[in-house]
Amino acid sequence: MISADRRQELLGRLAALPPERRAAMRRSLGSSRPEGRVWPLSFGQERLWFLSRFDPTDTSYHVPWTVRLRGPADGGALEAALGRIVERHEVLRTRFVMEGDRPGQVVLAPRPFALERLDPRPDSDAAVAAYTGRPFDLRHDPPIRAALLRLGHDDHLLSIVVHHVAVDGWSLDVLMRELAACYEAARRGGEPELAELPLQYKDYAVWSRERAEGEGSGHLGHWRERLAGAPVLDLPTDHPRPARWTGRGGRCPLALPDARTARLEAFLKGERCTLFMGLLAVFHAVLARAAGQDDVCVGVPVAGRDRTEFAPLIGYFSNTLVLRGDLSGDPSLRELLRRTRVATLTALQHAEAPFERVLAAAGTPRDLSRPPLCQAMFNLSHHLPKADLLRATMADLSVAVWPPPPGGRTKSEISADLYRGPEGLGGWLEFNSDLFSTRRAEGLAADFAALAGRLADEPDLRLSELKGRS
Repeated sequence: MISADRRQELLGRLAALPPERRAAMRRSLGSSRPEGRVWPLSFGQERLWFLSRFDPTDTSYHVPWTVRLRGPADGGALEAALGRIVERHEVLRTRFVMEGDRPGQVVLAPRPFALERLDPRPDSDAAVAAYTGRPFDLRHDPPIRAALLRLGHDDHLLSIVVHHVAVDGWSLDVLMRELAACYEAARRGGEPELAELPLQYKDYAVWSRERAEGEGSGHLGHWRERLAGAPVLDLPTDHPRPARWTGRGGRCPLALPDARTARLEAFLKGERCTLFMGLLAVFHAVLARAAGQDDVCVGVPVAGRDRTEFAPLIGYFSNTLVLRGDLSGDPSLRELLRRTRVATLTALQHAEAPFERVLAAAGTPRDLSRPPLCQAMFNLSHHLPKADLLRATMADLSVAVWPPPPGGRTKSEISADLYRGPEGLGGWLEFNSDLFSTRRAEGLAADFAALAGRLADEPDLRLSELKGRS
């Protein structure tokens, strides 16, 4: 979790590096290795690759971003701009192959980018949903595609879809920043003002594996001890559990008004806690009450960009931390908050350990009917950079985010994906529709919003005193 200020500091430090320091940095991260070879995958990429092989039709790891462009959109310039970005970031022109008994990645030579043109009639939302839900063939095709949909005169949708194996949430901000620069340059027939990249994602993949075998291996002992005996999350279900996980899902909205959110933030500041810590404690409490457990594991994504040179790259850097909630002894909300703060700060000290290695170290038995180790996920995305992601203009075009289509897929049994906006707290509760009904999910969402609103007013309320709909 890196703040926008920290990101700008990293970018500033990177821009100030002398050429010889950049060259040394490339050497330390593997950039001097020979080209024309099969490169290893990062740990995160490897897990996503195996999941794609397990179910090639699973689209839950697609990362779509659609914007509405008002004005004289130049399809040729958009195509050239996207092509320039794909040329610049090797991970966007990579295919994924088997080398012996292990997967690897091969960087393709730059080639012209084809911007698809789609007919949005009669339903533009359905057209976007169909486009973003089309599976990738990672063995043969690049992990990115884009389409332009004409809504009317000077009114278009630009839909970009990237497989998660090549991108994370941070990367979308990089992509939109460079798209604006490259589009404007293409329109005027010039060159975009983009700083030279210090390395490529394949270099990070090599470096991250070397680090995991070296200094990173020391963190596994912490996770092995911390996650010993961790139970599965056993929420009551509305349907029989399938023998094999399918990822079918639905979602319902989560919201907390600005006044209540501001009051919660003020209370948490007094307790030396962040909004993330407070909301995670609430999520733990809601899940524990619903499942009748006092021991709950929740997966939390973190940015994973802890070095200056990673900031301007597109790629999959994010990692998952397992935050184990201790709700034993009927604690008050204040005591649960204190426990969550300690657990979060401790976990961040050991965030270098890749989730895939943590899974192996924990020795959790594999169960094809559920996600491993973490059946629940929690994300508060306001720490990610988004100034360019939510930009309002691009050259002579106005830009507005187009609501993402319901994907009908989920990565976990239950997950909260939240953001802090000017209107308060917003987001979604996603759920596995093989297990839960929409009504049950709405009950959990209502319980979460109610408890988040009460935390500041009744911090000494004990968990046994909570009541809810779910």
